[in-house]
This record gives sequence, C-alpha cells and structure tokens, in this order.
Amino acid sequence: MSKSRTDAAQSPPAVREPGAGADARTRAHRDRAGDGITITRWNLVLSLSIALTLSLAVAGGGFSLLWERTSALQETQLQLVSRVSRLEVQVIELREDMNDLRAEVRADIRGLREEMAQFREEMREEMRQFREEMRDLLRDPEAPGGGAG
Repeated sequence: MSKSRTDAAQSPPAVREPGAGADARTRAHRDRAGDGITITRWNLVLSLSIALTLSLAVAGGGFSLLWERTSALQETQLQLVSRVSRLEVQVIELREDMNDLRAEVRADIRGLREEMAQFREEMREEMRQFREEMRDLLRDPEAPGGGAG
C-alpha cells in the first residue's frame, strides 16, 4: 500500500541526529497542524464514512417518512373516492325519486283539474236546473211545491 504525502511527512526519519530530532519534529508538527488536529488518510476516510453513513441514514429516514405520508395520502384519496362514489349513487337515486315524484304530482294535478272541470260542469248544470225551477215557480206560484200557502 502506498503512503500518502501526509502519512510520509508524519513518519519520522530513520536516522536522526541526537538532540536535533526532537526540535525538528516539534517544529514540523506545528507547521502541519496549526490548530492542533492532524488529518491523516485514515482519519479522513473514517470521517467521510461516518458523514456518508449519517447522510444516508437521514436520507433514508426522510424517504421513509415521505413514503409513510404518501401511503397515508393514498389511503385518504381512496376513502374520498369511495365516499364520492357513494354520494354520486345517492344523488342519482335522489334524482330518480324526484323525477318520479314530479310525474306523480303532475298526474295528481291533472286529475284535480279534471275533477274541478267536472265539478264546475255539474255546478253549472245544477245552477241551470235551479234557475229553471225558480223561473217556473215565479211564473206559476200555484204549482205543486210552490211557495203559496
């Protein structure tokens, strides 16, 4: 496995001068890690792996929540469609009932009009007969059933 520049730079030299190695190592270490954190390839891969895992977990959780909400929405839509279908059936039945009721009311009104016309004719005939009787009585007061008496 090849070493990265960061790994190679961190590894101490094989041969050191006595007394000079500690000072050089400290100075090199300060130059590379100004904030106190040394990032190696292994640390970078581990950090990226953790970040990627957390990102996937969050994305998976979001997708799971979205899937749950979508399923709930589908169930609600199915309920609404079934209710609307039942409502449409009831409206159709109500229209049929109203049409039947209209036909019955129209037939009843026609029947009443015919009965009223017959009643008027009967009343006219009765009035005509009554007038004739009154005329007869006025012409001949001595007739049977007359008012003289």
